[in-house]
Amino acid sequence: MILTMLGACRGLPAAPKPHPEHAMETHPMTTPATSDPTRVQLSAQQAMERFLDLIRATRTLQDITPESMHEAMGVDIQSVSPDHYGYGQALPGNWAFSVERKDAGGAGPQVNLSFSPIPGKSASPEGACEPDFAHFADALLGMGFTRHASHGEHSRWLFDYFERPGMRVEVYPRTPRSDRGAPTGPICVDKVLIR
Repeated sequence: MILTMLGACRGLPAAPKPHPEHAMETHPMTTPATSDPTRVQLSAQQAMERFLDLIRATRTLQDITPESMHEAMGVDIQSVSPDHYGYGQALPGNWAFSVERKDAGGAGPQVNLSFSPIPGKSASPEGACEPDFAHFADALLGMGFTRHASHGEHSRWLFDYFERPGMRVEVYPRTPRSDRGAPTGPICVDKVLIR
C-alpha cells in the first residue's frame, strides 16, 4: 500500500490506498517522512488547511496545475505524467497523506487529499483529525459552496458533497471507534475529492 512502491519510485511521493468507492491509484508512491531531512514535512492539519487554500484559490478543477498545487501546499509536487502529479508523506501516529491529481478514466480528472493508516502499524485515531469534519465543512460553506449528503444502502451516510459553479468537492468521513465499535471522538476527514 503506502510504502510498496518505494523501491521502484524512490523520488516519487504519492497517494495512499484510495477510498474503495473511488479507487484511483493502483501503485502508491509515498516515501517515508525520514527519507530526506531537508524536505518540507506537513502535519495533517497543515495538509488540510493548505488543501482548503487550494480550493479557495481555484475556480474549476482545470485550474489546478502542478504549479498551483505547489503554491497552495508549499511542497515539491512530483509529476508522473502531464495529467498525474502530487505529493505524499508519512505523518506522526502511523498515518500518511497524499494530495494527487489524476485522470480517473470515465469519471474524468479529479484531485484528492486522502489520509490512510500505514499498513501493519497501529494508527492513533487522533493522528489525522485536525481540523475535524465539521470545521472542514464549515470552511467550504464559507467559500460559497452548498452542502448535500450522499447516502448508501439502508440510508447509511457515505459522504457530504459541496457544490458551487464549476466545482464539486466530496468530503468522506472517518469516525474513530473503540475496540467495541463505539465512536471515540469527533468525525474526521478521511478523504476530500475535487471533481
